[in-house]
Amino acid sequence: NYFMLIRTKKNLREFFLLSGLFLFLRSLSTFVVYKFLSIYDNRIFSFTDLKFYNENNINIFSPNFFYTLFIRSIGYNSENLLSLNFIIISFIISFLIITPFIFLCIKILSKKNSILFIFILSLHPYLALYSLKLDSNIFATLGVSYYALWIFYSNKITFNFSIILNVFSTIFRNALIPLLWIQFFLIFAFKRDFTRFKLLGILSLFLITIFITSSQILYGFEYISQNFGCYSFENIDKFLQKILSPNISKILSLIFTPIVHMILNLGAREAISIYCLNLPSEYAANNLINLLTTFSFLIFHSFLLIRLLIYIFKEFDIRKLALLFPFSILLPTLYGTAHMRYLYPLLPFLIFVQFLPKNFQILKKI
Repeated sequence: NYFMLIRTKKNLREFFLLSGLFLFLRSLSTFVVYKFLSIYDNRIFSFTDLKFYNENNINIFSPNFFYTLFIRSIGYNSENLLSLNFIIISFIISFLIITPFIFLCIKILSKKNSILFIFILSLHPYLALYSLKLDSNIFATLGVSYYALWIFYSNKITFNFSIILNVFSTIFRNALIPLLWIQFFLIFAFKRDFTRFKLLGILSLFLITIFITSSQILYGFEYISQNFGCYSFENIDKFLQKILSPNISKILSLIFTPIVHMILNLGAREAISIYCLNLPSEYAANNLINLLTTFSFLIFHSFLLIRLLIYIFKEFDIRKLALLFPFSILLPTLYGTAHMRYLYPLLPFLIFVQFLPKNFQILKKI
């Protein structure tokens, strides 16, 4: 697909150079993370959801049903999580799903900013860790990557890739459902140049989207109503009831829970969302490292998010709101389970927008 878009030998050469730089630096960062993770976490390398996906009875209404079928069909489970074959496959897939951003570097960013972007993206330790796992969020990252390709380099080719791959990705990762509906809204509200064949294709994809949404909506309600983890809505409400009346605490809990959960998304590993900040020794062998990394991630990701908001609203253009739409994948986490794993599909996008030219026009052609 990129060869259809790149066209010139110069662009092709730059694409392979940036890809090579990314692969070298990501290999280095994954080696460091894998080698020294035991200092931080006694379990060394874990994937708690994998047991759920492999052992539970499933049907079409189960969360991420097709992802479950996928990992079961290839035999991916807790026993072979550290298999060299699966680590290599995971690493390759983690590279392929971010290649739209490498293409966008060539088309939009300066050489200096392209290299800076590649450095930050490839060396990010949390992304390096998850590049070694076939997590369901690889499909969320794929969806966000092709959404970015569409809004930053809008034409018929990127539009087709974006909508088809977003529907495909949503089949495997239900967190993309809100973003997919937003994308269809943009298409039906503003796009007018449909041929009969393309309109038929769009309507077919829309029907698939309705089917995916209806199969996951019950799980969605169950998810946001779970009293799961240390910082759940009910636990925040119980804490506030110690100092306030039940009615006031309930109202304040509705306000504070999304704020607390957004903070968790920006910096907390999964164990923190369950056991609170002061983790048991089996989850954090060195609590000082746990605290330092948690607050480092929180500060860095908050910094990126604040800069994004400044970019959008300092010189406001209605099209810039398209930069916020990918964050719709975090909506269920505002009252459901929240931790940094839900943020990681957004990190390549969030890092990339830091380097956008000042007067860059988004969605030139819907």
